Amino acid sequence: MEGLKPEGKDPYAIEINEVRDVNNDGAIDLADVEWLLRNDKNICRSLTYDGEYGAGDFRNAECVEYLKQADVVVTNPPFSLFREYVDQLLHYNKLFLIIGNVNAITYLELFDHVKENRMWLGVSIHSGDREFGVPDSYPLKAAGFRVDEQGRKFIRVKGVRWFTNLDHSQRHQMLPLFRRFSPHEYPTYDNFPAIEVCKVADIPMDYNELMGVPITFLDKYNPDQFEIIGSYNNGAHGTQLGAKKTRAISNGKSLQWNGPVVNGKPLYKRIVIRRRGQM
Repeated sequence: MEGLKPEGKDPYAIEINEVRDVNNDGAIDLADVEWLLRNDKNICRSLTYDGEYGAGDFRNAECVEYLKQADVVVTNPPFSLFREYVDQLLHYNKLFLIIGNVNAITYLELFDHVKENRMWLGVSIHSGDREFGVPDSYPLKAAGFRVDEQGRKFIRVKGVRWFTNLDHSQRHQMLPLFRRFSPHEYPTYDNFPAIEVCKVADIPMDYNELMGVPITFLDKYNPDQFEIIGSYNNGAHGTQLGAKKTRAISNGKSLQWNGPVVNGKPLYKRIVIRRRGQM
């Protein structure tokens, strides 16, 4: 159930009450779906428009009732409505495992959920891009796409991650730290009292004050080892931390930045962290 439905296809709900490995391959998979839907104990029916939201939209009253019955939600929600979808899941106190873009972490509302340990990154996807099947009517404007031998369309999306509130063992693994702090290798931001750490692997083992790290730090984030202080952004989503604006002159024009800046150079979004415990 998502915000938009593929052209020419009606959304429907499936209630599975009996499951069988029909082809005896040792797994319940898509090969068994046809039998599942023909079994009288399982139900398949069309979803309806509720007067405000379309059939199958996660905000639709009918879909919300299904959500209330769920123990765990596993889905690929529309990225454009990701914030609203997460808010709905947390509002109804649901366990979830959903796919989103890593840049969603920088949205102020979603970052608060991460900072307060209401949501974190899941396992299995930590780098690169992932392929998604799209409807026949979907325009192939992505940087990476393909059409298979059956004419089915696929696009590749960069920065995909699992987002979840289900705990897992990788979340509690200690990140090995090997580097030692030196002011020369770890400059302080021009407009915020924290040091710049350009790679997660370079987090110093002997520094307990504020550090700015890439957002991919959350792939390795252990809440027992580090504390997240806030986000530190350049761009449309503003800044979570009260950084002073830095002014510079470029081609005769005055520029201002309220995100991370080192030696007059604006950097990409950062998460500000601090090590827990003593050196």
